[in-house]
Amino acid sequence: MPAMDIFNDDGFSCQSMTAKVNKEPFRPGQIGALGVFEEDGVTTTIVSVEERNGKLSLIEPSERGGPGETTDDEDRNLIPFEIDHYQRDDAIKADEVQNVRAFGTEGDLETVDNRVMTKLRRHLGDLDMTLEHQRVGAIKGIVTSKSGKVLHNLYDRFGIAVPAPVSLELDVDTTEVDKVIKNDVIFSLEDDLDVPYTGIHAMCGRDFITALWAHKRVRETFLNHVGAETLRGVMPDKFDFGGITWERYKTGAKATADAGGSPYIANDEARLIVTGVPELFITRFAPADYEETVNTIGLPRYANQYPMPNNKGRNLEVQSNPISICTQPKALRRLTLT
Repeated sequence: MPAMDIFNDDGFSCQSMTAKVNKEPFRPGQIGALGVFEEDGVTTTIVSVEERNGKLSLIEPSERGGPGETTDDEDRNLIPFEIDHYQRDDAIKADEVQNVRAFGTEGDLETVDNRVMTKLRRHLGDLDMTLEHQRVGAIKGIVTSKSGKVLHNLYDRFGIAVPAPVSLELDVDTTEVDKVIKNDVIFSLEDDLDVPYTGIHAMCGRDFITALWAHKRVRETFLNHVGAETLRGVMPDKFDFGGITWERYKTGAKATADAGGSPYIANDEARLIVTGVPELFITRFAPADYEETVNTIGLPRYANQYPMPNNKGRNLEVQSNPISICTQPKALRRLTLT
């Protein structure tokens, strides 16, 4: 029996391989690790966001058993987004499994399966990083591809202007940074968001967080509240100040080069993420473009294999079909050093 017949085993079906790759550990980036993006699968390749002009309001008490108050109809608008498709192709040639005979033994299957999964794991890591890059775009309001092509401009799609960047004036020693944060950042954000939230997280570039930590006002605050010991240590990658958690976003040299030479978060800026607001940030997964997955609920990852011409080997494929967006981009904020 030819060695390549082993791929006709149920263990190498699309369903089985997809189940295996979804069991592989997901390696979230820093934004993914925050858990602010609510994930779900959908059965279509388009997801629509319902925009409502109505706002939260208090309800006047009414007599028990009687009619309640009425409200005007809200203006609603469905905004469709086409879900992106990311695919990586690979192959395993016949020579790579020529010594594995398809006797149907568990050991034979494991040998080939391990070889296939070794190839796919590298691509799964790249898919995980791609999802992180997509989510970085969502907190900026503009989702781009690896090459810089704009995939989703949330400001244009929702018909709003890009919120003006806010300078913390960290290059001036006398700046009352905490007051600037409260008055120009938090109050403004609350007015635009107009719903309860639990916290604010800032992903910072290396120059931005260094200047913030070194600023006189910040150091005086830590000296008065947590003691000088903190200031004598190495600058932390994450700390709380002014009602915001500040975290240095780490983009290594390889990831920076892969993204066209720019770090995911620019060195001299910070991007705000509001936490605790249901469906403010969402990720939706569409089904793969296979016959057997049409109209099924989308999964984070898919894998498949199919024969090469003349039985020279097997083509391998791993794919993901996510979209990550902010449903209220008016609440996004960019902070600058100067």
